[in-house]
Formats: sequence, structure tokens, C-alpha cells
Amino acid sequence: MSNRSRLYESDFEETTIERLKNLGYDYVPAYEWGSRPSLADVVMEKRLERYLYDTYPTFPKEHMPALISQITNVDGVTVEQRNERFHEVLTKGIDFKIEQENDEDQFYHISPIDWEKPLENDFVVMNQLAIEGRMSRRPDILVYINGLPLILFELKSPYIENTTVQDAYTQVRNYTYDIAQLFNYNAFSVVSDGITTLHGMPFAPIEFFSAWKSIDGVRIDNNIANTMKTLVEGLFQKDRLLNYIRNFIVFMDNGKTKAKIGAKYHQFFGVNFAVQESIRATRPNGDRKIGVIWHTQGSGKSISMLFFAGILIRHSEMKNPTVVIQVDRADLDNQLHDTFVEGKNLVGHVKQADSASDLRELLKNESGQIIFTTIEKFRLKEAEGIHPVLSERENIIVIADEAHRTQYNDAGYAGHIKTALPNASHIGFTGTPVDFAGRSTNEVFGHTIHTYDMLQAVEDNATVPIYYESRLIRLGVTNDDIDSQIAELGTGEGNDELEKHRRAWAALAKLAGTKERVEELAKTIIEHFVEKQAVTPEAKGMIVCMSRENCVALYNEMRKLSNCPPVEIIMTGDVSKDPEEWRQKQEGSDYSHIKSKEDQEAVKAKLRDPKDPLKLVIVRDMWLTGFDAKPLTYLYVDKPMKGHNLMQAIARVNRVFPGKQGGTIVDFIGIATQLREATKKYTDSGGKGDLTFDIEQAEGLFWGFLQEVRELIPQKLYPNNLSLNEWRALPKVEREDFIAEVVNHFLGGEEKVFLEAQVKLAKSHKLVSHLSSVTAVSGEVLLYDIVKTQLRKISQPIGGDGQNDNNYEKKLGQIVNESVSSYGALDLFEIAGIEKPNISVLDDAFLAGLVEKPHIDLRMKLLRQLLEDEIKVKFKKKNPKGKQMSEMLKKTIEEYHNRVISAADVIRFMVEMRNNLDEETKRRMDLGLTEEEVAFYEIIANMENATFDNQFMAGLVHQVVENMKKEFQVDWTNPHRQDILSKVNLAVKATLMKNKIKPEQLKFLTNAFVEEAKEQFKDWPIDA
Repeated sequence: MSNRSRLYESDFEETTIERLKNLGYDYVPAYEWGSRPSLADVVMEKRLERYLYDTYPTFPKEHMPALISQITNVDGVTVEQRNERFHEVLTKGIDFKIEQENDEDQFYHISPIDWEKPLENDFVVMNQLAIEGRMSRRPDILVYINGLPLILFELKSPYIENTTVQDAYTQVRNYTYDIAQLFNYNAFSVVSDGITTLHGMPFAPIEFFSAWKSIDGVRIDNNIANTMKTLVEGLFQKDRLLNYIRNFIVFMDNGKTKAKIGAKYHQFFGVNFAVQESIRATRPNGDRKIGVIWHTQGSGKSISMLFFAGILIRHSEMKNPTVVIQVDRADLDNQLHDTFVEGKNLVGHVKQADSASDLRELLKNESGQIIFTTIEKFRLKEAEGIHPVLSERENIIVIADEAHRTQYNDAGYAGHIKTALPNASHIGFTGTPVDFAGRSTNEVFGHTIHTYDMLQAVEDNATVPIYYESRLIRLGVTNDDIDSQIAELGTGEGNDELEKHRRAWAALAKLAGTKERVEELAKTIIEHFVEKQAVTPEAKGMIVCMSRENCVALYNEMRKLSNCPPVEIIMTGDVSKDPEEWRQKQEGSDYSHIKSKEDQEAVKAKLRDPKDPLKLVIVRDMWLTGFDAKPLTYLYVDKPMKGHNLMQAIARVNRVFPGKQGGTIVDFIGIATQLREATKKYTDSGGKGDLTFDIEQAEGLFWGFLQEVRELIPQKLYPNNLSLNEWRALPKVEREDFIAEVVNHFLGGEEKVFLEAQVKLAKSHKLVSHLSSVTAVSGEVLLYDIVKTQLRKISQPIGGDGQNDNNYEKKLGQIVNESVSSYGALDLFEIAGIEKPNISVLDDAFLAGLVEKPHIDLRMKLLRQLLEDEIKVKFKKKNPKGKQMSEMLKKTIEEYHNRVISAADVIRFMVEMRNNLDEETKRRMDLGLTEEEVAFYEIIANMENATFDNQFMAGLVHQVVENMKKEFQVDWTNPHRQDILSKVNLAVKATLMKNKIKPEQLKFLTNAFVEEAKEQFKDWPIDA
């Protein structure tokens, strides 16, 4: 190939300029910039002057040089300080004073950008501008707006293998020293090698540069072959670029350090969509339901809320709104409030309600403001039956952080919000899929506005991938009668499901906390962490235990080990139960186990600081949600968790941090199945969270159950002149006496009937508690819950037979410690001889030797779970073969428990089944089938009387799937896209006919293939 036919970096540069020209940018080659006094000058003053004359025609011309100087010559010792000051000038404008001799001074408010009329501004793209500074440099491309150099592109050739985006980033970083004056004005920079294109702040590490993956905010473009096209068309449309510069760049200041942050594409689009929905919902005929933003944990949800509030506060159509940011816990309230305080240059000053009274006063204020509060501050005061109306304004926005259903069932607080602010509009920001957050989420907030799930976040490097390791510590039960002995402790419990669960949890916690096991746990954790830290010295870890007692026991065992790094416990106290030593300063530490709020904040700062010697923290519940420490890399789990609780916990280690390749979950208790199920929700649900029940039917059930409970209370017990819903308005003494009368009534014989009716009422209430008709009786529902609690405390004392809780715990601990021994940490992967993180294949030697080991029932359960997981992975839900294997496995285990077959028979069956799974895997590999093609292959393979060759079937499936994908479009399975569905049908039929499929088989296969496609590809292109 001749040199003239090759492509060079200049070709990439010219193509990028053409892309900007296609968006209406004027191209000005550097050599055409006339009258440039010095090569050190980077501002095109003539163009800035022309913009100012056109925009402010009444401004005196003789003062124009001074005005331009005030705009462009910003104060600051460092380039970062000057950049921050200029951004304030750019986005907020300046007040220019002209002194008058015989009159009042004249003031002009001048903005260097016309934000309201984006197309009235002057957009220029320039390349290869020579700039003199500490060194002479020539940036590839500069984008000027009104003569100000706001964006820098640095490009590396896509056509040379050894040039990378890292080289382009390094060059930009060097520019900040060599031609620092250019970065006084830089809004953000773009670096690219053609394959990877990133945007970010020139002063930030490259880990915080991001790809722009969407042009319209709906379709995600993960195609790495044309990343510059997506960035330019997705971000550099003129109105969109100005929106980004003005509303989506913030300087975060925590008092010690400052960081300039720009939005990632999912934040930009999600927030803009939310603003549009806010305007719709708050109009006089709006439905007050803005919607739900689901952005997975670690992807910048708090910053998105900051951008959202900043736009709303300034938006002309919102007419100076009030934004109420409501969370369900005080620590989350403080964390989110601190984020907004750090970003005050974008949103201004924010207020935090100190009490319910303070909140009421703040909400009565008619002027716009941002208010932080916990949901419990919407509580009733003494003698209040209902919450007073605080404001009837229609431009109040209530933002719920983590839109979980629990926030809307807690003692009627959600109902109080709607009563206090009847015309407010509501939006939920959550990192949890709607399915986990609760079925009422969509009903409360409206539809899902925007989704950014875990899979896409990892794909975009917005979060780091999470790896799984199993280090199960097996338990050997040496007491065959342990179950009956524990059961005896619970005599008198009745049928209380919650109490049974509490008992089971306490027993499991005791099992997990036996001395031998905790010794093994401490040793394993320290060995693992020290080994990993040798490679990544800045990494830190969090350990999750089931109980506070287990936290302390583990801490004590860890501290006995000579190589144990600094470690702290984070837990709350219970003054009536805590041993005295938990409140004493620990040897080798500055703190006690029970830490004050100030102590917690100090430890939090240590954990966040990569240079601080503190390396590990032990927690039970605290810091598992809403806590962000970027160096956290290892999460050691010794506590059963599932669903959104599990996903929120593991998200503690998914934050991006320089040099951090991923987070690791080390499982000691057996959460593999729960992790797989939860992760699927976070990656497959698409955030739709469709309702799976009829809301009207659920409401009907609720009213029926409520009436059942009402009929159990005689009219004579009703408070004078008050309905049961208003019982809280009674004076304290009368209120307590009234509750006692209701409780005494049921103790007379109808206790069981009431408890059964109340359970049905409580369950139905969870589904419909958000409805305004139901919130109107929330006080009555709460009354019945209180009565239930008192009845159970009287008739079912904790521990049974009058035992106190401590006595129960002591006896339980004694039984468990005498009955259980630990076998040490078990790495299932190592035993199975497979690579992490695949937990689904069993090792022959492990299986074969299993029969000879004691306590085989415990291991049989583990093996069954592993095989079931493998079958689920290998076969789709509807696959007959997978269903058949699952049923065979279940039947075999049942026969073993019924003593029809021996343990050896079960093991032989498991080995045979494992071999069948291996054969299935090999068969698929030999046929070249992808995971998504397997289901289509099985459709043909399971046809009766079909005589197709395996290779023919595989080739046919390849063609069918490939041709269908050419026709798929967004929402193609929805009724309004019948035209697309018809094209998919036609593509399948044409492919089958081309392969000479017989007429009697054609219709069946066409329908079967299309139905399977609807199941697999309904969320195209998200699941592509």
C-alpha cells in the first residue's frame, strides 16, 4: 500500500471537524485568525465583542474593552481556581458598573452566553492553533463559543496500533502545565483514539473520563467502532451543549478539596427527561406523578438529584419552586444534604429540617427553596388526628431518595405528606429496580422515566465489575437432638411468623458465631485481605456479620492475629442490653465499639482516605446503604441477604477509584443463589417493573379486610365524638386508656380472630397504602397494628414462659456451642477445580468422596443447589429438557429422604447428571451455538418426527436469528408495532423456506421461533 493511500491522524481530525460543521459550527482554520496580538492569546476577542454588541446594543461602546477584560481576566492563584471562577462568570454572568459624574451609577448584567436562545450564539471549530506558554503547543481541535475556547479535542490516530486514548489524555494533562492559560476557560475536554472516545475534566484522573453512549437518550450505542459519531451527535448539538455547560457541570467543595464534575450521558438524559415530566406533572391539569428514575447504585444518583434540583430552581416554567428532598433515615439525610452543600455553586444554599416543627415552618414559606427532611418529620403532633395543610402551592416537588415501598407504609407518613402538601408532585430516584422497590412504586410516582442498569454501568466504566468468591465455612453438627432442644426454647410462641423468623435468625446467628467458626473466619479474612493488599495497597474492606455479638467476637479474634491491619466496628448501641466493655475504648484503637455520631464520621473519613492506615470495618446493618467510600474493594459477607438489600450492600464496592479493577464479594454464608437472582433483576428487568396485580382488586380486598376488623370492635369502645381514625387526637392519658380497653376486650376470647384478621389487613395495606382513599384511614390501620403488638407482648412474651430475651440468647448460645464444630473455610471453586466466579460445575473427586464423609445431609443440600443452579443456567425456563432434569433431581432427593435409595445412589445420579450437563455444553460448543441460539435449537430438536441433521439445525438457527435481528426495532413486541412484528414473521418464514422446510413444519416453526424471539428480545436493543 502506498503512503498516499493510508489514513492518518489528520484524517480523523478532519472528519471530526466535518461532523461539527454538519451541526452548524463555523470552521475557522487557525491561520485565518487575524490580528492576534500574541501567540499566547487564546480568546477570539473580536468574536466576543461582536456577540456583546449584538446582544447588548445599548451598552456604551467606549466601555467595551473594560467589559471584555472583566469577562476574560479572572482571578485565581492556580489554573483550577481560575477555571472555577470563569465557569461562574460564564454561567451566571457579571454585573458591570459604569460610574456617572452627576447621576446614579449604571449597572449592566452581562452574560457571555445567550442561554435562552442557543442558536443566537457564535459556534466555531478551529484546529491546530499554535499557543505559546511555558512550552509551545498545538491542540488538535478547539470549540469556541462567542470567542471563548470552551472545549478541547485531543485525538490519536485510529489507524496506528500503538497510539491510545491514554496517550491523548496524557497530552491534555501536560497541556494544563504547558499552556495553562487555555484551561482558564475550558468547560471540558474530549480525548479519543477513534475506538475509545471519552469526555471529562482535564484536571481529573482518566478513570473519571466517560464515554457518551447515546444520541437520543433512549437507545444505547455500545458500538466501539464509531464512538466519535455518538459523542458529537449526542452532546454537541448547539442547544444540548449549552444545556450541558450551564446545568451539568458542578464544582464540589467539601472544605478541604474541590473537584469539577461533569454529568455522564445517563445523568444528562435522565435528568432532562425528569425536568420535562416535572413541568407536565405540575401544570394545573397535571397528575402530580412525575415518575421514577432508576440509576443503579454507584452510578452517581446523588449528583443526578443535584443537577435535577439545580435546573428546577432556575426554570422559568416552575415559577420559583420549592424542592423537598425526603429520605427514610437520618444518616442518608445528612449524606445527601452534604452532597448538596458541596455543590452549592450550582443550587445555592439548602436547608435541613431539624425537627417536625422546623419542617412545618419551612414549608409554609412561599418562596422557592431546597429542603431536606426525613420522612418521619411528617408526623402528627399531640392531639392531631390528621396532619395540617402546610402549603397548597402547585410548584412543590417532593423527591424521594430510594423509592422503596417501606417509605410509604411507615406509620402513615406518606399519607401525611400528601395531606400537608396536597398539590405537590412526586418523583422517585432509586438505585433499586422497581420490582424490588415494591409493587406500589409506579402507582405512587408514575411511570419509569429513565433506566440505567448495572450491566450498562459496568460496560461504561461508571462502576467497576464485581467478582464473587466462595469461602463457605462448613459446620459439623455433633448433636443429633439440636433441633428439638432449640425448639423447646420457643415454647409458647404461637403462630407468629415474624417471631418465628426472629428465632430462626437468632439460631443461625449463633451457629455463625460459634467460637471455632469465628476463629476460622478471622483467619481466612485476614489471609485473604493481606494477600490482596500486597498487590493493591490502597484497597480497603468491609465485613458484614449477622449480629452485634458476632461483630465483636470476630473483632476480638482478628485482633489476636499478628498480621491483622487496623479494624473498627460500626454499630449502634442498646443501652439496656450492651455489655459495659462495648462502650469502653478498645486497646489499639481511639474508639469504643459503640460509636458516637462524631466517632462514626471520623472513621468514615479514615475509610475514605486511601492513605489512612484504617483498612477494615465490621458492620451489621450500618453503612450498607447510601455510604460511598471509593477505596472499598472487598466485601466479606457472613450474613444472609437477598433482593435489593443484597444488591445495595455489594454496591459498596463498585465505586470507581484510580487503579481499582473491580470489587470482590467474598461469601462465607452462602449467598450465591440470592446473588444470581438479584443480579438478574438488576440487569434484565429494564426498569419497567410492570405491575403484576390488579390495583382495583387489591383495594377492594383492603376495604373488605378493614371492615372485618372494624366489626370486631364494639361501638361502646369508640372514643367520644371521634372516629377510630382520629384516635391520635385524644389526650395522652385518654389515648393510652382507650388502647388498653381495646386490648382487654380481645384478651377476653377473640384474640386469635382479631390477629388473623389484622394480618390480612396489614398485608393488603402494603399493596394500596399509596392510594389517597387508603391514606385517609392510615391512622385506623396503625391503631390495629398497635393493638396486635400489645396482644402479642402479653400472650407471647419473648422467650416463652416468661423468659427474658437475654436468657433465651444465653441458652441458645450454650446449645449451639456444644453442638456444632467448624470444618474451616471451604472454597467451593477450589474444590470443584474451576475458575472463579463460575460456581455451577462439580468436581468428580469431590462428588465421589462425599459418601464417605459424615453429616452427608448438609452436603447433599449444597450439591442439589449447585446442580439446580447449573440446570437453570443451561436451560431456559420453558425448556422441556431442563424441566425434566430438575424434576428427576427433585425426585431422587425425595427418594433418598424416604430411604428408598442410598446416599451412594444419589451421588451416582448427581455425577451422571453433571456429565449430561457437560455433554450438553460440549454439544453446544461443537455446534457453535450462542446462549441466545440454544432455545431456538431446542425448538427444532424437540419436534416430533423431525429428521434434521444437527449441523443443519445449528446452521438454520444461525440464519433465523441473524435475519430476525435485522428487523427488530424498539418496542417491536408492543401492539402498536404490528408492522415490525410482521416483518419479523416474514424474515423467519423466508429463511425457513430458503432452507426447504416442509409446508407442514413451516407454520409451527415460524410461530415457535417468533414466540421465543418475543421472550428473548422484547427489550431490544437493551438486551442485544
